[in-house]
Amino acid sequence: MNGLPLLTLLLFLVIFFLVQMDLVNRGVAMLGGGVIFLLIGGVFGFYRPGQAMEAIYFDTLALLFGMSMISDCLLRAGLFHHLALRVVLFSRGNGMLLLVSLVLITYAASLIFNNLSVMVILVPMTLAICRTLVMDPAPVVSAELIASNLGGASTLVGDLPNMIIGAVGRLHFEDFLAAMMPLCLVLLAVLLVYFTRRMAPDRVARFDPETVRRALTECAPPGGGIDPYLMKVGGWVFLMTLSGFLIAPVLGVRPAAITLLAGILILGWGRLPVGAWFQAMGGAELMFFVGLFVMVGGLRAAGVLDGLYQMVLGIGGGNGSLAILALMWLAFLLTPLFNAGPATALLVPVAKALHGELGDNAVWWALSLGILAGSSATLSGATAGPVVAGMMSRAIPPGGASSFRVLDFHGYLAWGLPAAAIFLCMASFHILLIAG
Repeated sequence: MNGLPLLTLLLFLVIFFLVQMDLVNRGVAMLGGGVIFLLIGGVFGFYRPGQAMEAIYFDTLALLFGMSMISDCLLRAGLFHHLALRVVLFSRGNGMLLLVSLVLITYAASLIFNNLSVMVILVPMTLAICRTLVMDPAPVVSAELIASNLGGASTLVGDLPNMIIGAVGRLHFEDFLAAMMPLCLVLLAVLLVYFTRRMAPDRVARFDPETVRRALTECAPPGGGIDPYLMKVGGWVFLMTLSGFLIAPVLGVRPAAITLLAGILILGWGRLPVGAWFQAMGGAELMFFVGLFVMVGGLRAAGVLDGLYQMVLGIGGGNGSLAILALMWLAFLLTPLFNAGPATALLVPVAKALHGELGDNAVWWALSLGILAGSSATLSGATAGPVVAGMMSRAIPPGGASSFRVLDFHGYLAWGLPAAAIFLCMASFHILLIAG
């Protein structure tokens, strides 16, 4: 029994290494890992199926399902492509205004829609714009990726880490709006200043909006334009979901119940082919997180997370504010290694124990801010990072045009790490002000 913490931790790290290196299917590997944890737990008597069921955050799964369905419906309706065209027309040929507009629309879309969905749509648009303007897309896409992290951190449903934190902390939509959005807006302003100043030598003073509009039309989704029916269904369900979030505390309803209903409505009226259900509802991510939650529950039952909790308390030295700060920095350090969602799942039991000890909601905001900084520092930290890098490498024109650079780990680090360091310093000061 004394070796169980080490055994379970090694098993967790091996499975995660295989997943991170894309050597196995993510969802299947994590579900398989959950089964292995249950088998080991049964043999040694420290982890049983009932405990595994308690370790699964069903609220998070419901939030992921519902918001994935809404995002897919509006994506098929052509909303994101339409917005990108509007941004180009709004910029009136000003290259720097175009950069700022792309960052702002990325942030706004990521407030509600899954970060990965937002980036998968906006990156091809951005590459088409940069190719037309003969400018390096790497800093523009880097800025969009960080803006997407900021948007996701601002609300309950913007990204998976906040969905997990909201489910465990029993937090509502307006809790995140009040506690996270003001600081994230300040960080967004800092991000814009940081990128516009660093990109000043490469900026495009003027361009022809019509030329860029034609380039964007070439990468339009099948059918082009707006699908009125899907826009109506997705729009109404989206508005009903937002309204439900705002009145949920009054009615005593969990946000997860609202998004679950929203997802069911999209399944019923969204004209989604049966064969596309799994992808639309984020099936692979649902499998991934079910397995992850079960494995994290096994780590907790084996005593691994107790060690992390004691380390956080030890660094705090009896000072609650310092302990909360230690949790945030630990999240910042672990996120590039495990990715944002898994790092949150690993640390949220530690945050829950710390919240029980201190009774301070600053614990939840510290965890979210640490994940935000860590996911912005490296490509591996953000859920969309590796996907975006792959999209850019496939988009390099034949012959490797000098204006197009691969957004690899080191290339992104030059942009993301300084921004993340600024975020972490500002967030640390913020946490010290509000904690305790």
